[in-house]
This record gives sequence, C-alpha cells and structure tokens, in this order.
Amino acid sequence: MIPCNFSLKHYQSCLETAQKSGYKFLTMKEAVELKAPQKKVIVLRHDIDHQLRLALKFAKIEKSLGIKATYFIRLHARYHPFSHKGYRVLKQLKEMNHELGLHYDCDFATLFDEDPRHFLRRDKELFETLIQDKVHGVSPHEPMRSSIKLTDKEANMHGFLYQAYTNLFTKDMKYISDSSCRWREGCMCEFIKKEEPRLCILTHPIWWFKSSPLENY
Repeated sequence: MIPCNFSLKHYQSCLETAQKSGYKFLTMKEAVELKAPQKKVIVLRHDIDHQLRLALKFAKIEKSLGIKATYFIRLHARYHPFSHKGYRVLKQLKEMNHELGLHYDCDFATLFDEDPRHFLRRDKELFETLIQDKVHGVSPHEPMRSSIKLTDKEANMHGFLYQAYTNLFTKDMKYISDSSCRWREGCMCEFIKKEEPRLCILTHPIWWFKSSPLENY
C-alpha cells in the first residue's frame, strides 16, 4: 500500500488491499436490506458537498474494481444537479450501478420560513423525478443546523428506507470519516490493514486529489 495521504492513488490502493483481504463491498441500501451485518464488509459513503464532477473520480476507480458505493447529492448546492453538466454526472453514476441518495440541506427550510418536513418531502420527489428512480437513503448536510431531528422513524415517514446515521452504520459497524480533511481515528487504510470486521467509511471527494491538494479549489 502506498503512503497514507488523500491522493486518489491511495484511495484505490486501500480498496485493492481490502479486496485482497476478502472484504465484500455493499451500498448502504444493500446493507440495510441484509439487516444483520456480515463480517468483513465495507460500506462506502460519499457526501458530495461542493463539486459534483469530483464524484466521478471516485466512481470510476470503484467501477474499475467492481465496487459499488453510495453517493449523497445536494439539490441546492452551487454545482446544480439539474444543469446539463450535473445531470450528465448523475446519469454516469447510475450507469456505473452506484446508489444515489439525497444529501438534504438542513437550513434551507428555515431560511425561507418553510415547513422543514414539507421541504424534505418535496426535495425527495424532485430528486426522484430527476434521476427517474426511487431514492432510498437520506443524509443531512451540516446536521447541527437542521430544524428537524432525522431519526429512523422520521426518515421512514418521509418514504426513505434509511437515514445515513442509523445505528447500523454508526454503531453496528466501525464508522470513520474524513470530515474537514482529517481522519480523527486514523486513515481508512489502518482499519483495513487490521481487518476491522465491519466498516462504514464516509469520504468527501473535495479533499482527495490526483496530483496536488490544490487542484480542487
């Protein structure tokens, strides 16, 4: 495995090491449907906060290795998924058999003095119309700013199969994240090398680079 950093080469190296160690990769929907988590399983979650095109860098690596992941998409981000370029990326992600979930903007309802539950339902319907498919998962963007607490029950009431912080992913599995470009408990490679039985790995493509950490800015 190459030295630990936020390069795309290291990300690919981590996945290849996991495959050689016998890990099975699942989307979040697949993991929920299995109910009981298996041993040696990895769930890959990607929150696409700022640049939709960056999702393809991860998706193509995963596709080349026969791996599926879950990508959470914001409807109100500056990358605008309804645009020509944005829609093309979403279609490519679907064609690679990745799962698309809703990365909903918690503060929008408050900013516009709208009912947050109505706002969430509307976003779900809009996203499903856009991708012409059912959206099973929801993940809050900046959850501390949310005007509703997105429990499992609340998510189910809005027609979602799961919410990304359910116990299955944060307690039954070892949950690690690269939030703020920092692994708080160590890089994903460390958990893979020590063969952690069940891993849920959250990454944000904005932090990961091909040649330089500055290329995404």
